[in-house]
Amino acid sequence: MTAQLQTSGWSRDYLAFMRCDAGDNWLPDAESQVHSWLAGRKDLDVDLHADGDVVDGDRTVTVRRLENGPARDLKVTLVEPNTPTGTWTTELVVHDERGSEDWIYLSVTNDEGRFVATPRLARYLMQVLPLGDGSLSYVDAPQVFRADQVERLIEVLSDQRRHGLVFVAGTDDRIPIDAFMRQVDDWAAQVYGLAQVIVLDAEATREFHDRVGVRLATPAWTIRTYRPGVDFSDPSDGRRHRILGTERLAGHSEGRIRFLLGEIARSHASERQLPSAVVRVLRRFERVENRRLLDVLQEPDTAPESEVIEAPSVAPAPVVEDVPKSPDPVDPESRTQLRLVKQILNLKEITESGLRDIAGRLTRHSIERANAAKVAQRLEDLQTQVEGLRDGNSELLEALQEEQLEHEVTRLDLDALSDRNKWLEDRLKALGDYEPSYAATPAEFIESRPRDFGELLDRIEAMKEVEFTGDSDAVIELEAVDGNNAALRTAWDAVLALADYVRSRADGQCDQSLSHYLRHTPTGYRTFPPGKFAETETGETMKRFGAERQFPVPTSYDPDGQAMMKAHFKLAKIGPITPRMHVLDGNPKQPIVFIGYIGPHLTNTKTRSM
Repeated sequence: MTAQLQTSGWSRDYLAFMRCDAGDNWLPDAESQVHSWLAGRKDLDVDLHADGDVVDGDRTVTVRRLENGPARDLKVTLVEPNTPTGTWTTELVVHDERGSEDWIYLSVTNDEGRFVATPRLARYLMQVLPLGDGSLSYVDAPQVFRADQVERLIEVLSDQRRHGLVFVAGTDDRIPIDAFMRQVDDWAAQVYGLAQVIVLDAEATREFHDRVGVRLATPAWTIRTYRPGVDFSDPSDGRRHRILGTERLAGHSEGRIRFLLGEIARSHASERQLPSAVVRVLRRFERVENRRLLDVLQEPDTAPESEVIEAPSVAPAPVVEDVPKSPDPVDPESRTQLRLVKQILNLKEITESGLRDIAGRLTRHSIERANAAKVAQRLEDLQTQVEGLRDGNSELLEALQEEQLEHEVTRLDLDALSDRNKWLEDRLKALGDYEPSYAATPAEFIESRPRDFGELLDRIEAMKEVEFTGDSDAVIELEAVDGNNAALRTAWDAVLALADYVRSRADGQCDQSLSHYLRHTPTGYRTFPPGKFAETETGETMKRFGAERQFPVPTSYDPDGQAMMKAHFKLAKIGPITPRMHVLDGNPKQPIVFIGYIGPHLTNTKTRSM
């Protein structure tokens, strides 16, 4: 996949856009670092000063250069196929233009969807070039901000030009900041080049809180993810910027936190559209590559001129008089072989010019085959891109249709609630109670939602009607992909509906299945859109992947401690992730619903083909 066709959705690839403030004519510095990386880390000696293709076993390096007025562009692509972990593709595009904004775009992808660690090339470039994002410079370590830098922090976070995330860690006076800095440095090892990391000292943490308010500040001993363009004038914007709380930081291993922050940074990078200036350069490279291949195929059909090497002059041998010459004998087998050669080569006589003509045709054929192979590969790549875009378009259309249907259902529900509220207000006014029509809703009647998936699990743990029995790590990993809380909100709605389902059975208001309850919810109990709940899986899915639906349950329910959970809630449409929540209704055996899994879509016949 080429860089400009980057699609939205979850990804574990490394896709880094970095602005460069090195002034003019800094391209040689970038070339030097790339050459050192190829030679030192990949054992490849590549000339980066001219277009070329280098083949080393299965590996290929492609170098392309463009000049367009004051702009100079370099594109280097390294493809490493047939490794034990799949095909790895590294693509670097460097744009150096006098008097304009310069940048670097680095992508490292894996065709098996493996997590791409921060590449050494990114660190090489950051060490010698002033790279950054928006108004903040990229470095390969956390930056400490003091109280007098809070104003700058606010400018950085609210910068609309910012492409990547900013992770901000808060502190107080209880723990030395140096020790926390080392810990944050380890946690953030997989975000450099994709995000920036800032640690506030205790005074800066307090000052930041006082300036922006509790809903947009970073609490002490937490890490908050700030997306581009923070709106500090709107407290509700705080929902976009997730907090990884103290309990989560302390409760998970260093590796788990490192992986989670890396996943969050990569997911955001895959969703964020590249600046239009970058897209233009990438497309220019694509067009030039297409023309280059076509020009090669359209070259005139002439054989390359063969170099004629004249034999060295030799002094004539002395002539011996009166010695009769006899022709060299040619044995019958040699005559037969000569006839066969002339027949196969379609030659009347074997001459130097005839043999040179054959050699030229063979050379042309070899070149044509090589060029045809390149064109075929190019067409295959383009076809793959087209198919990917078509599939993505179909998925987006399906998601849009589902969203429109859900939106219409929500509007109908809101209309019904509005009508009921109006009726109740009229009843209260008829009784002389006018206050509810004008007073603010009391706090105890305002529903409090979980801020993250960790808090979701905490709330489930406090319930008696619902029990989570699964792997909490799979749940927490959804933090990386659920950027707008769509899956979190839906999961909480489903949990509340499950709790009310159990209560309705205890109250004698329901004596049938969970599916029936969702379709015919008794008055006064919470419900959930039936279209987002599936009571079972297809037979083919259970036959091939049923083992994945086996989850823990208490031995009081099943002595084996495991049970099949086919029923599931559809939480959100997030690329190939599309999170699910698998449940098991313990009724009537036990008045409880078990939640065995909250996480990415389990394997089925559709996900298997992705």
